[in-house]
Amino acid sequence: MKVFTTLRATALALACLVLFPSFAFAVPRVAVLELENRSGDPRYDYLGGIVQGLLLYDLSSSGAVELLDRSSIAALLAERELSLSSIAAAQARAFEGISTADYIVAGEYVLLGTELRLTFKLVDVATSRVATFSDAGSTENLVHSLAEAMVERLSGKRPALREEGRSRSLLSLRDETPGSISLFSPLIDAQVFLDGEFVGYTIGDRRVPFVIEGIDPGDHVLSTDLGADFGVISLPAVTFAPWSETVRVVSGKRVIVTDRSAHFNDGLYRLRSVLRESPKVSFDSTGQYSTTLPFSFQDRTGTLRKGRVLLTLKAPAGEQGQGSGTAICEFDGQTRVEQLVYTLETDADVEFAIGLALFSIEVENSYGRVDLDLSVERTDVEQGMHRDED
Repeated sequence: MKVFTTLRATALALACLVLFPSFAFAVPRVAVLELENRSGDPRYDYLGGIVQGLLLYDLSSSGAVELLDRSSIAALLAERELSLSSIAAAQARAFEGISTADYIVAGEYVLLGTELRLTFKLVDVATSRVATFSDAGSTENLVHSLAEAMVERLSGKRPALREEGRSRSLLSLRDETPGSISLFSPLIDAQVFLDGEFVGYTIGDRRVPFVIEGIDPGDHVLSTDLGADFGVISLPAVTFAPWSETVRVVSGKRVIVTDRSAHFNDGLYRLRSVLRESPKVSFDSTGQYSTTLPFSFQDRTGTLRKGRVLLTLKAPAGEQGQGSGTAICEFDGQTRVEQLVYTLETDADVEFAIGLALFSIEVENSYGRVDLDLSVERTDVEQGMHRDED
């Protein structure tokens, strides 16, 4: 009886192979994503394309997998934003709904001296299980070895992809094609420095760049200098320095950079003015007007300072056009109350300081109209102070 059962099961399996041959030889569908350069050096961006090309060739020649074409991978990426980090942190069923691939291969690499540390993560789309393959080396055999391990994981059989003694160095294929920088600057005839070396003068036209050609790929320090009155103000300490920026130049590419330099006094003027309002004074049916104006700023230590002005006015009356009002000024927990009296001939004009805040209030009755000007300025910033710090 047991022999009969075994024979029947074998016959059924053979029938399935005859009736459904595609089922018998089904291979997993694999999508290989672009590799991430974790070295922090754009000069090694070229390695991602080389490694991906070698891996695609190995997987294809193994005959154990079906590689998805570029359009299928693009659709997959549009459906889910995928990266190596997101795959590594994926929760169960995180990739549910992605039907174009059975497996996704994501990779990253980092340069360790003269060797390349290469890591692939093979994620099972159906279960979100991740298998990691990692090794270090400097030749194509590094990729071939990891590809062999992945194929073995997918098919149960390990192909022979390495070529001992014949593998080329990956690092020798580095692309050192120079790049360039286009610098847009508002300054006229400011000196331009690249890595501390003088390279020319700014044009002064915001629409026309100063172009630096023939720059080696990598990080470079770009700066401009137009003397003691121009540069960048650093907050909250309010310190002054010429504009400088670290620029990453990519092989064969042009980088667009904007010079943020400005006249220091222009920036100090904007910093000093904390509140500046001239609201329209409209009295209600009872002859009253009121407004509340809050303000805040960070002082030079980075501490947030807050305050507000509560102002009430009574409409002018009589031949002298006399009106009155009250200003309640609050700052840093302190309060000051000022009485305001104004006529056709005399304005109400008060100015006082509470801590770092300088309050100025003016009320004018002119031609039957009452005008109000109110401002708050911080006293720890003033124009010209950049010269005192030189």
